[in-house]
Amino acid sequence: MKWPDRKITPTITILLTIFLAIIFAFIIYLVFVTALINPWLENNQRELCVLNFYSHNISTNTPKIYFIGTSQIKEGIDCYIIENDLNSLNKSFACYNLAVNADSPLRRLTELNSIIKTKPDIVIIGTQFNEIYQGADIEDSRLMLLSNKIILDNTSSELFDTKQLGLLNLNPIVRDISNRIYIISYLNYITINKLFPNSVADYEYRNNFKNPYKNVNNLSTEEKMDKINQSPLVNNSKIAEYYGNTTQKLALKHIIEELRLNNITVIVINMPVDPLKSESISNSTRNNYFSYLDSMGVIYYDFETRYPSNYFHDITHMNAQGRNVFSHDIAKIINREVGI
Repeated sequence: MKWPDRKITPTITILLTIFLAIIFAFIIYLVFVTALINPWLENNQRELCVLNFYSHNISTNTPKIYFIGTSQIKEGIDCYIIENDLNSLNKSFACYNLAVNADSPLRRLTELNSIIKTKPDIVIIGTQFNEIYQGADIEDSRLMLLSNKIILDNTSSELFDTKQLGLLNLNPIVRDISNRIYIISYLNYITINKLFPNSVADYEYRNNFKNPYKNVNNLSTEEKMDKINQSPLVNNSKIAEYYGNTTQKLALKHIIEELRLNNITVIVINMPVDPLKSESISNSTRNNYFSYLDSMGVIYYDFETRYPSNYFHDITHMNAQGRNVFSHDIAKIINREVGI
């Protein structure tokens, strides 16, 4: 019996072509992300660079000091100065600046297990009112980067909301699809950044754990005042909503408690800010903050109003002069607090 010829209609041909083109494009995209974007992120996204530092950090006989916090620590601490100062006092330390821009205690919980495993002798935590007296929001992309790369203990898990936990446990394919947001950054890195290094972003400093700062021009007093006027004041009524046991406070408390349980010395530094900025911080906020630190019995030092305005390139970040003086002062604190 002879079967009649069946012809594929033009419509089906077009649909099949489109379908195969989509599948082919998706495969090409996954290969592009897997072969180029993901390896680039591992070495150029600060959160991943820090995680990789922990995983490759080999135990040594030299005591280790970790500095964690926001860009204020990142731009304010020069570990070479601290190591040299301590060496001059016959105290040998390996110092690492592991700060991450726009960090928060909640986000730093993602590193707690790794910090403990690498057994530092001292962890110095730089904090400021802005990061403590705020909500628990974390940019989705920052959590997706860490998906399936971290371990959270039970207390830490309970501090993240359901959405955040989902982002930290994405399917690898979903995570790779989400990494499309970094394609432009990658293209900038391999093109513009090669011609004008660090003109687009501070790539040179993202894998630097000693002195990861980028020198910039100092703002004038007028420019600093404009920044203060454009940002919400620290002592407004909104801040009072966070005077209780907020997620950020509970996260920092858990970090401190876990580090101390593992025989790691913890020192908290209330970071220095430009005196112009300090004027916007209310005494009630300060009192609440220091009562909170006192309740944990942690060693802390208040540097908020320690330095003049010309030590800052903007209202919160130190310039080269300020960084050098601050690093020397921190070395003195380490020498005073740690009898090694």
